[in-house]
Amino acid sequence: MKKSPIIKICVLNFFVTCGVLAYAQSDPVVIDSLKRVLTTQKEDTNRVRSLDYLSAAYAWTKPDSAIIFGQQGLALATRIHDVRGEALIKHHMGLAFWLLGDYLQADKITFEALKYEESVRDTDEMINSYAIICSNKRDNGDYRTALEYSFKAYSLCKGCDLFKIIIGGIYMEMNMSDSAFYYLKQAQPSSYAFWLLGRTYEETGNNEMAYQYYLRSISDALTNGTTLKNLSSVYSSLAQLFKRQNKIDSCVYYAKKAYNTANEGRYRKGMLEAALLLSTTYENSDPRQALNYYKLAAAAKDSLINLQKTTQFLNSQFNEQLQQQQAEAKRISDQTRTTVYLLLIAVGFFVAIAIVLYRSNVHKQQAKTKIEKAYDELKLTQAQLIQSEKMASLGELTAGIAHEIQNPLNFVNNFTELNSELIEEMNNGSDINEVRAIANDVKRNNEKIAFHGKRADAIVKGMLQHTRVSTGQKEPTNINALADEYLRLAYHGMRAKDKSFNATLKTDFDDTIDNINIVSQDIGRVLLNLYNNAFYAVSKASDFAKTTSDKSVTSDSTSRKLATHSSKLEANNAPYAPTVTVVTKKLNHKIEIRVRDNGPGIPQNIVDKIFQPFFTTKPTGEGTGLGLSLSYDIIKAHG
Repeated sequence: MKKSPIIKICVLNFFVTCGVLAYAQSDPVVIDSLKRVLTTQKEDTNRVRSLDYLSAAYAWTKPDSAIIFGQQGLALATRIHDVRGEALIKHHMGLAFWLLGDYLQADKITFEALKYEESVRDTDEMINSYAIICSNKRDNGDYRTALEYSFKAYSLCKGCDLFKIIIGGIYMEMNMSDSAFYYLKQAQPSSYAFWLLGRTYEETGNNEMAYQYYLRSISDALTNGTTLKNLSSVYSSLAQLFKRQNKIDSCVYYAKKAYNTANEGRYRKGMLEAALLLSTTYENSDPRQALNYYKLAAAAKDSLINLQKTTQFLNSQFNEQLQQQQAEAKRISDQTRTTVYLLLIAVGFFVAIAIVLYRSNVHKQQAKTKIEKAYDELKLTQAQLIQSEKMASLGELTAGIAHEIQNPLNFVNNFTELNSELIEEMNNGSDINEVRAIANDVKRNNEKIAFHGKRADAIVKGMLQHTRVSTGQKEPTNINALADEYLRLAYHGMRAKDKSFNATLKTDFDDTIDNINIVSQDIGRVLLNLYNNAFYAVSKASDFAKTTSDKSVTSDSTSRKLATHSSKLEANNAPYAPTVTVVTKKLNHKIEIRVRDNGPGIPQNIVDKIFQPFFTTKPTGEGTGLGLSLSYDIIKAHG
């Protein structure tokens, strides 16, 4: 596969980073020219390549700048779907993250580039990615993984010198001197190879050979060129070697050269190591110099940490922007896909319409008759169900009214019967005082009869007012009285159907609520539906609590729900007591009426369906499913 100029730059920059080839910065004139071009360049693949070149140019000298340019290029490449551009930029960003010591991010972004390269079998770029990954793993201490990827690259490039040096260096870090010597001595002589051989000899205790190879590394670097990072590392290795041999002057000399070289190359980690070495060396002989170099080490450490933090912050900002761009791209993609689907559906719909219209020309009249018949049947069924719901509500009201009137009628009947007995006793009496006393009792009884007769009359008039056909006109109404009245009627209606049913009624009415304009018949109907549902729920829970004392289990879903509710009460050592609570409250310019029962509640999976017409959980024949639907419409109409 032929390499493009950008790919060659990528390979060159990586090799420079590894310290194998001569150190060569990108031409500042080219960099400045590219920056000027970026101000007017269109957002296309050419701009992506320009940003990629800048990221590559700054990867070694200014890794933070390399990441910034890389982020800009990566965002643009993602936006215009330049997959190859993404992979190229990710190489240099992975390189910059590695130099900053952010091994996790370096791994992540390099593996993303490798995934694309392997999919298109781009061997040259795969070698690049393997090299970055193995170097990253090596510096992170994961030597076995580093070896795995270095051998992958080694096999692809057919045993090139670069990976002989890399593999030898990894074996050296693993203290496997024989393997390290084997690969390093096979490689072509270079400053980096000489340095690694020197370190390997030093690890085996051969200080003289280590010293000779360190000097050869420096000589080769000054003659043929290398990175300032590598040159600083060689000086640092020499300084440490001399310190171990207690040759303080030579140690200080090379440690200072290591610090100055690292400072020139902005290699902060090298500056930190050299400054610490100088600080510890001067510790006994010159405390002032020791303190001075300790401060330089602290400054280098702070600079390194701040650079990492800045990079992490920029990277988090970039990730956030990239996520936003990806989300926007996905939204546009989804919108486009949806539009296409809608167009296809529309085309299919119109084709279907055309077919239907064609066939309807043949069977038009017959189809029309069937549709009209089905529609009429549906309207009739709906009207019957609504009427059934109204009649059910009327039945509940009637039962409540009958119970309410029964009490004063009992008083009237009882006192009338008592008066009859008193009058007969008075007729048979001979003592005028006794007759007068009986007459007074009759009078008092008549007053009680009149009182209860008027009470029954008021109940009948009130119910006639509530049950007459609604005019739809809103009138000032005491909402507390209305809520209390319908609560008692619903309760008595329930007891009329089931004499054994009992429930505790709790009310908490807000006395600050004034009369409000409502259609009292409609709101009364809403309240009656809510009360009936509440009494139905506690009635079923009460019946279940009475019939499950043997702890039997049933598979019926309603029974399971009731059993769970009952077991919760038993866990609290509280027998089940049916309770319905009604609370009214004034909230700014609105009124809240809250109806609560201690039944088993509504399953979460049907909460969204309870206002749908004809939806009900009651057994067939016990409910039409229109109560809450009609209630919802009434409340909505009242605003």
